[in-house]
Amino acid sequence: MRLDFRHLELIVAIGNTGSLRRAAAELHLTQPAVTTQLRRIEQHLGGALFVRDREGTQPTHLGSQVLQHAKQVLGQLSELERTARRTATPVRVAGVPAQQYALLVKSLRALLPNKDVVSCTHRSTRQLLTLLETGEVDVAVLREFPGFPLRLPPLVGHRLMLTEPIFVGVHEDHRLAAHEDVELAELAAESWVMPNPDDSGMNEFFAATCRTAGFEQRITDFTTESHVAFTLTAAGRVVCPLYPIGTNRDGLATLPLTGNPLSRKLVLAWRVDWSEASRVDEVCVRTSTRVTVNWWRTPPCTRGGGRVAGRLSPCRQANEKG
Repeated sequence: MRLDFRHLELIVAIGNTGSLRRAAAELHLTQPAVTTQLRRIEQHLGGALFVRDREGTQPTHLGSQVLQHAKQVLGQLSELERTARRTATPVRVAGVPAQQYALLVKSLRALLPNKDVVSCTHRSTRQLLTLLETGEVDVAVLREFPGFPLRLPPLVGHRLMLTEPIFVGVHEDHRLAAHEDVELAELAAESWVMPNPDDSGMNEFFAATCRTAGFEQRITDFTTESHVAFTLTAAGRVVCPLYPIGTNRDGLATLPLTGNPLSRKLVLAWRVDWSEASRVDEVCVRTSTRVTVNWWRTPPCTRGGGRVAGRLSPCRQANEKG
């Protein structure tokens, strides 16, 4: 005979209840079955574990030692099961293909080291919301443009991560490249490369904002690939939207727009029944902090590989003042 966790549960049940009858009820066994099993355990261990008196069943000296160790082992087994379940169930992440999405995945892996994090990107807002609604993903990064609010399904919580400006990329020898910032209307004569139209409302928002600035946006190229947009822009054919942080932008200058008329919100959305839902504030803070650090610590000549027109980052300003 070898002791297993069922034997330990029986010992602990007798010790906790102080009665063979109550232990049998707790374990959904008959009292004779408990008595027989206890006798076998005692024979295996070489001594009595409990004695009966008028106050019930009391542990012997050997029984007290066995009872203490049994509780420790069962506690460790329960913790092992909890850890295994947490590890076996990965965090499922989805989002728009943006730097903030990559930072979210990185933050989750740092905050939840005992869990696998699996991820996928989707450009369709509708598809991301469907994945959340059906429970196929736990948490997602969504984008929201002014005038095109997100319509979240039931059982989905959300929190604003940040509102970021959208700049304009031009080739590095562009007539406006040396300006600190420009009015959107100064780009009225330019041709644009834009993302393929989707359900986020981005292209409609851009067109409406340009119209408010006094001109109709002229789009000559569409692409879903940022490197294609950057290549066309660096060649001097078009201008393009740029986010504060992103991939390599060699040959481009970044034009901040006066008053930031172009912007988007990045929203963290999650299933309210997600096992880690209580940590979304921590996830948001960590991810947003990484975004801020990545933007402000990078000198303008190297932010994404391009140049921010006429502007020094705070770190360079401090260095030059010192």
